[in-house]
Amino acid sequence: MNKFLTESMNKIIEVLGVTLDEFKNKTILITGANGLIGGFLSDFFIHLNDNHDFNCQLVLTSLSGEPKRLQHLVYRTDVTYYSKDLTNDSWFFDEIDFCIYCAGYAQPNKFLADSQKTYLLNVDSMVEVFSSVFFNKKRKAKMIYISSSEVYALNDTTKSHCETDELKLDLWHKRAPYIIGKVTGEYNIGLLREKGYNVKSARVSLCYGPGHVMEDTRVMSELTLKGIENETINLFDDGSAFRKYQHISDCCIMLINILLKGKHEVYNVGGKEEITIYDMAKIIGDRFGKEVVKGKVNNDVASSAPKKVSISLDRYEDEFDDFEFTKFDDGMENYLNWYEGEYGK
Repeated sequence: MNKFLTESMNKIIEVLGVTLDEFKNKTILITGANGLIGGFLSDFFIHLNDNHDFNCQLVLTSLSGEPKRLQHLVYRTDVTYYSKDLTNDSWFFDEIDFCIYCAGYAQPNKFLADSQKTYLLNVDSMVEVFSSVFFNKKRKAKMIYISSSEVYALNDTTKSHCETDELKLDLWHKRAPYIIGKVTGEYNIGLLREKGYNVKSARVSLCYGPGHVMEDTRVMSELTLKGIENETINLFDDGSAFRKYQHISDCCIMLINILLKGKHEVYNVGGKEEITIYDMAKIIGDRFGKEVVKGKVNNDVASSAPKKVSISLDRYEDEFDDFEFTKFDDGMENYLNWYEGEYGK
């Protein structure tokens, strides 16, 4: 395992300590395991097995037939891997102790291209998976739905949003299938909780860190690939949009705490340092010695993206112990070192 990936995992172990013991000798279902969060958590639980004798059994699902992100895991005896489409196949999951539902298109070019599947993955498929887990574990399984901070995308961009804010929706917005799919998914989580399900929603903000596949078209991954392969890093627009990125290790610390001990139905999960796309691109350009060139908006992905989404972490921080968030510069060094080791020439 890449040392920069291991470095990120060791932070989670250091912060959570004995809290992680609840996973020992348990079976964990992760849907969307070929994505950044699902893949990182899959690697993390295997890391616990190999180095700390946790004896977890993993059940992983992904749309990908031979997923690049999971190739090193799919033939292990402590992993059961299913390559199926959650929107087309019926599912029966037996004796699952924990379910982390990461399935869904997180890359804008994908959710803009297939609006129907984007919606179904966040609504029908999610309910079917959680229901299967709930009834086959005699209603004791702990579950978490990975929603998105983009549910706030159409709200006032001048304020930091908390979980109780009313969400504004626009059925005709280009990103509506993604935004409304996530909001409807959260609504269904509320209905499931009324029936006794131990399930929460996490509105996850932008993640980065070890684990991105090269084909990932989200802005940080795309700019990093340009930094390695191209003469210049060309932006789609002027790069003035603000983002609060969170390192994948910080994200997973928060998700695990919420899954195991969360008292509320929904939580914001995100970073603290704000940066423009241009300044983030400059960090990548400086790392690889490449010039960053501003451009004009010329595609649906860039033009439909919110200029700024800021979320409050007060609910999480009021409930759980403090930990030191990864400084953005340090996180980028960890990520870029990992990326160059995996994909550099």
